[in-house]
Amino acid sequence: MNPARSHDYEAGPARPDEERGPATANLKQLLLARNDWFAREIMNSVRLSSDFAFLTPAQSRLLALMAGKPMSMAELARRLAISRQAVHKTVAELARRGILELRDDPERGNSKLVFYTEAGRELNRAGARMIERVEERIAGQIGRKGLAQLKQLLSSDWD
Repeated sequence: MNPARSHDYEAGPARPDEERGPATANLKQLLLARNDWFAREIMNSVRLSSDFAFLTPAQSRLLALMAGKPMSMAELARRLAISRQAVHKTVAELARRGILELRDDPERGNSKLVFYTEAGRELNRAGARMIERVEERIAGQIGRKGLAQLKQLLSSDWD
């Protein structure tokens, strides 16, 4: 996998066998390559959407992680493996755009929870449609049965 392409959202699909044959790529390399490809496909769709063209890859990742559910800044930072400051900056920009809002955490008086606004829920629905289109492209390559098997394998309990 070419590390220089990991942030290049204009490049074509990253292939796990670009520098190493598929038989020598380990599972982590394969998953990272396909995750990068999926992220590029989503961001290309976002760029074509006039309503959400402002969205950055970091913002897209944060919103995908939230999956429409409230979450604390600390949990977002842990799950994204980034600093609280980076999460705060990303959330603040999405709040400024009306996508997210902060509310007091009823269980922790000194903490805030991040919630989707109605505009955020609309963006989430649009994102789900984008994901469906990417999944259709994958099904076109590996077949519907292959896609179903891939989803089943990835959703298996590994821990």
